[in-house]
Amino acid sequence: MVSATKPKIDETAIPGTVFLVDLDGSHNQKKQNDLVLIPAPSDDPEDPLNWSTWRKWKTMGLSHFYTFVVGWSSAAVYSILLNLSDATGLTVAQLNSGTGTMLLFFGWGCLIWQPMGLTFGRRGMYLLSLAFTAAVSVWTAYSTSYATWVVQRILLGLVGAPIECQPEITVTDLYFNHQRGRQIGIYLLALSGGAYLAPLCNGFINQGQSWEWVMYWCAILSAIAFVVCFFFMEETMYYRETTYEAAVDPSSYDIETPDAGSEKLGNTEITGAAVAEPELEQVQEQVQSQSFTKPTYLQSLALWRIIPDKPNEFFKIMYRPFLIAYKLPIVLWAGCYQGVAVCAFSSMNATASVILSTPPYGFKSSIVGLFYIAPTIGTAAGALWAGEVSDRLCIWLAKRNGGWREAEFRLWSATLLCVIPPAGMILWGVGAVHGVHWFGLAVGMAMLGFTLSAAGSVVIGYTIDCYKELAGESMMSINILRCTIAFGYGYAVTPWLDRAGYQNGFIEMACICIALFSSFLVFIKYGKQFRKRSTPVYWKLVETGIRSLQAGH
Repeated sequence: MVSATKPKIDETAIPGTVFLVDLDGSHNQKKQNDLVLIPAPSDDPEDPLNWSTWRKWKTMGLSHFYTFVVGWSSAAVYSILLNLSDATGLTVAQLNSGTGTMLLFFGWGCLIWQPMGLTFGRRGMYLLSLAFTAAVSVWTAYSTSYATWVVQRILLGLVGAPIECQPEITVTDLYFNHQRGRQIGIYLLALSGGAYLAPLCNGFINQGQSWEWVMYWCAILSAIAFVVCFFFMEETMYYRETTYEAAVDPSSYDIETPDAGSEKLGNTEITGAAVAEPELEQVQEQVQSQSFTKPTYLQSLALWRIIPDKPNEFFKIMYRPFLIAYKLPIVLWAGCYQGVAVCAFSSMNATASVILSTPPYGFKSSIVGLFYIAPTIGTAAGALWAGEVSDRLCIWLAKRNGGWREAEFRLWSATLLCVIPPAGMILWGVGAVHGVHWFGLAVGMAMLGFTLSAAGSVVIGYTIDCYKELAGESMMSINILRCTIAFGYGYAVTPWLDRAGYQNGFIEMACICIALFSSFLVFIKYGKQFRKRSTPVYWKLVETGIRSLQAGH
């Protein structure tokens, strides 16, 4: 499509500071009530930002369904580790190290999947990932050695890697700035929910059928998701040149002409930087010749979408995440922060089967699976807190700030992460050593479930708020860092606990959680200064390199 305007990038604009709330209604911008729509939608009814509420929820819901299914497959064995060890002859440490390798490739696989998704569309990535996940799940049922197990885990990580990057980009495809926290929270709920409910159900499957059928059911669920997504998931990639979210004066969105402060051309209201008179005539011709067409249902089933106007920067997207993590410290911090949350999640998963299946508890695998109801509840609470509550908090703080939203407003919702994760570590690990009632262990699991979804919602939302124009590459950087940390931790957690014992080991983990999760206070105070200092570098990255979300907007 041809855009009406292509505003200049204001290289002095601080990324992450936007005019969000029009308190007096004096600014000529597209709004929902008094909330400014960022980014500004086009006039094309097929622009995903203009889709009906039902159409958005259907597409986003299928993305969440995909996330749930792949998350299920990745966590299928957590409640049956001892049973799997007995059946295959592999030790629990070997099984956990293989899972750590899988987490590593969940992150590094994004270097392939994300460029493909940003270049050829999201729909095909979802479908290919589901098909390959089904195939690898079937093969996993035939594990015969440690080498086979590790290779299968590596492949499962590679084919499931879109779970770490595509859903976040789909959120920014469909929703405005003030709506993203809720959907990111639901995404993390689906991710964590699949990871927690899989052990719950698979304990019963293992007991009633066999551990092989645990893998077969993962394949069946992936195949069902593939069929549903093939017929009903729509492509959300859309190329729009006006994508910038920056600290610009709202009045600059008006087209200055000798007679009026704004101009309407046909049915298109031109927004962006001031346009000179000769350029305005050229824009008129473009808009008048512009037509919008809706694809047929058969066309919508295509796996790929090629947009001629969109630059093809496939190979550049593959190395840009490393440059971004190096030059934008907020992205580096966000990856480490979420990595700590994943480690907390892994501490529970790596020990759940051992703690609950041995004295003084001695539960069967089916009962061990039932314990995962607790972290599922905690995950839902974390997603609600850091998603819906975070969005409302940002709007409230923006109103108090004269309508301007700072990206750091979202970080205030991280306050509970300084308390709940360490408390959960103590209750789970130390409580198990002292034979606390099983309900206490369940509460500890719920606290750790809260940790994963709440921490993820906070840092993903914060990073997108800061660097929306480079959100695609930023998410890749975060996922690579997070999954690399989780990989190393997967190898370390069992020897650590064997050396220190569960009581001292989990106390040490709790202290680390307090120290690292409270680091958000540094960014509350200095985050805007970091963004301000990175302004020239950031806009140079946007203007001369990859505009990753422009591939989707």
